[in-house]
Amino acid sequence: MAANRKVEKLLNQKSKIERELRMIQENCIHTKRTIKQVTLDAGCQTSTRWVCDNCSAITGYPSEVELKKYLK
Repeated sequence: MAANRKVEKLLNQKSKIERELRMIQENCIHTKRTIKQVTLDAGCQTSTRWVCDNCSAITGYPSEVELKKYLK
């Protein structure tokens, strides 16, 4: 039973942290962005995206020109 309570407590903490992170990212104005490799689909795949330097939110896709510049 103790393990079950610990799991429940950890899941509640995770949910609280995810809500707080989502609120921070929604209220961020994303003034400084960087092109980065980000992990998608539960860690199985990566992709190149614009990411906010302040809140780490994915803010968009780089253009072909931006992507070529990033890859050089």
